[in-house]
Amino acid sequence: MPYLETIVCQAKEGKEARFERMVKSRIELSKRQEGCTNSWYGKSSSDNFLFLIQTVYRDMDSFHLVKKKVDGTLDPKDGGLESCLSGPPLLGLFEITEDALNMPK
Repeated sequence: MPYLETIVCQAKEGKEARFERMVKSRIELSKRQEGCTNSWYGKSSSDNFLFLIQTVYRDMDSFHLVKKKVDGTLDPKDGGLESCLSGPPLLGLFEITEDALNMPK
């Protein structure tokens, strides 16, 4: 069963450009991993510091493997996303149906 990870977070003022670059690098690395179906982010239209980050994983094992790879590769280099956040992120991991992916069978 696929899983959708959703993160809503707010960058510190003055760190939003760096945070966005860090998010982009994590998304690109995630997308290159076998268990990641897709990943993307968006910025709020009314708050330049508010971000939504979503990633779809093939299954729970893929979630753990991809997260471990991404965090283990990038966090030591750039200090991790938390270094640019103004507070704790809102995180959610949701089971979704294959149909929700709207992908060819």
